Amino acid sequence: MSELYRSIMSEMADQVGEIATELGTDEETAKGAIGTAVPLMLGGLSRLASSSDEGALALFDALEEEEEEKGFLGNMASLLTSPLALAAGGMMVNKMFGGRKGPIEAGLSSAFGLGRKESGNLFMALTPVVLGTLRKHRREKKLDSAGVADLLRREERQIREDSKELDGLLGVFDRDDDGGVLDDVAKMGAAVVGAGIVARMFKRD
Repeated sequence: MSELYRSIMSEMADQVGEIATELGTDEETAKGAIGTAVPLMLGGLSRLASSSDEGALALFDALEEEEEEKGFLGNMASLLTSPLALAAGGMMVNKMFGGRKGPIEAGLSSAFGLGRKESGNLFMALTPVVLGTLRKHRREKKLDSAGVADLLRREERQIREDSKELDGLLGVFDRDDDGGVLDDVAKMGAAVVGAGIVARMFKRD
């Protein structure tokens, strides 16, 4: 089981109701959207950190530049309405998804019936939570930039091994072009929820 994925979802568990309200949807739909967005973000960060030494250093610097963990792990619902938080998250989303950002956001919208704006805002608001969890693991394990990249590669591999649905979802990063990314995210996002993966991730130990 992916340690980062599990940690992030546990962090989000108590905030789903407020997030659903801000997204204009119900709690189960919000859980599905969050549970699909997080592995996509981890996959995107893995690609960013592994793309080059510059990518790994850029991510490492982003982790170090932020404030203490309280700055990352604040109230998620408030992040969805904070222009400053969304702008900061948006810059990292652009880096982690690159040219696939638009199709990935549209795919999440299609899978869960969210507006395109809400889908984009969810990714941006999740960014400080995802980075905060990664930062915590980096500190505990005393990792340098290469170590962070290796951690993300292992986490992506574990996510893919957890289920064929998650493997299919992260398959969007294996494409040589962006064609079909929207359809793949929409299809596999629904499959991830249908397989009960999100429900298991939100379940507390």
